[in-house]
Amino acid sequence: MGDLLKEHVKNVLEANFAGIGETRRRVDDLEARGHRIVTGGQIGQDGWDIIDWRTNEILAAGDGGPEEYAAATRELDPDGMFVHYDRILDEQDLEYVSTPGLPDGLANAVEDWVLSDDADPEEIAGFIGWPVEKVEEYQADS
Repeated sequence: MGDLLKEHVKNVLEANFAGIGETRRRVDDLEARGHRIVTGGQIGQDGWDIIDWRTNEILAAGDGGPEEYAAATRELDPDGMFVHYDRILDEQDLEYVSTPGLPDGLANAVEDWVLSDDADPEEIAGFIGWPVEKVEEYQADS
C-alpha cells in the first residue's frame, strides 16, 4: 500500500499543477481580451470588497451590503469586463484524483491533506522522493 500511496500523492500534485497551468492560461486569455480579473465580494452580511486579482489592489470596499456592492461594481465596471476569479475556478473540473487500488475515501482524504495549507512540503517530499521546491510549486493554489 505504501507505493500506491506514494503514487497517489504524486498523481494529486501533478493534477493540481496541471490545473494551475490551465487557470493561468484562462486568466492570460481573458486579460488579453481586455478583461480584468477580480476577487472579493460579500464579507459577512454587509461588508464587501472588490480586489484586483493580479495586483491585490483594493478597488473598492464598503459595509453597505449587497446593494452597495452591486452599485460599486456597476460604477467600476460599466462595460462588464470584470471576471471574478471564482468564476474561472468554477469552470474547471475539480474532481478528486482517483488511483486504481486505493479506496476513494482514503484517496480523497490524502488529497485533502496534500493540498491543505497545513501540509508540510518537506514531509511530502521525503515521502515521495521529490525535491521540496517541486512539491511547493505543485502544491500552489494559483
